[in-house]
Amino acid sequence: MSINPDVNKVKEWILTEIEQQQLKPGESLPSLLTMARACDVKTDNVQVAIHELVTEQIVTENFEEGVRVKTPQPFFYPLDELMSIGAMIREKGYREGTVFLSLDEEVASKDDCRVMNLEKDTMITVIERIRTADDQPVVYCLDKVAENVLQYFGTHDQQTSILKAIEQATAQTVAYAETEIEAISYEPYISEALDADPHEGLMLLRQVHYTTEGKPVLYSLNYFKSSLVKFRAVRKRL
Repeated sequence: MSINPDVNKVKEWILTEIEQQQLKPGESLPSLLTMARACDVKTDNVQVAIHELVTEQIVTENFEEGVRVKTPQPFFYPLDELMSIGAMIREKGYREGTVFLSLDEEVASKDDCRVMNLEKDTMITVIERIRTADDQPVVYCLDKVAENVLQYFGTHDQQTSILKAIEQATAQTVAYAETEIEAISYEPYISEALDADPHEGLMLLRQVHYTTEGKPVLYSLNYFKSSLVKFRAVRKRL
């Protein structure tokens, strides 16, 4: 909170308007003068209040649209557990779906071999999909599997979880994953596949999944629409 009582007065007024749904997600804030008069403060104080609320991600601001109430993301993806994207979508009451863009066996690249500890010229399964919620694209998935799991993705079984397919193919359990997360700007192919606005950022979740024996079996690059998904983790103090 600001040490300036007039700035805090404006912030509380805006937060109350949002709480009482006088200002709804995605709606523009009133003009600086309107808010200054409503709070009986200077417009400079209103600008500072807005700056603080942008920092706190209560409202958002860009050159074209001005200041708007932030639209909350409907989905949470936990980073501290192996939840499938389908489970994330179902948990919020949406109908999950999958659009397969490609599904094939390929020779592992040098980078694939490095990441998954494979021999040169090893064949891997490469699966390119869009995961949807109520038919709307949410996540672009590029999965590279160090096993032939094509038989588990037949025409009648295309909603099969990749983790389940791997466990069926290897008779081993996928136990844990090493995870990196990275903010990505507009990428023409991926952003268009997700029907993302050019101004909308993506979050790349790069994961390598391992069996209980420590064997890497799945290398995943999942691009989440930042407007729809936020990430959650429980962090413990050491």
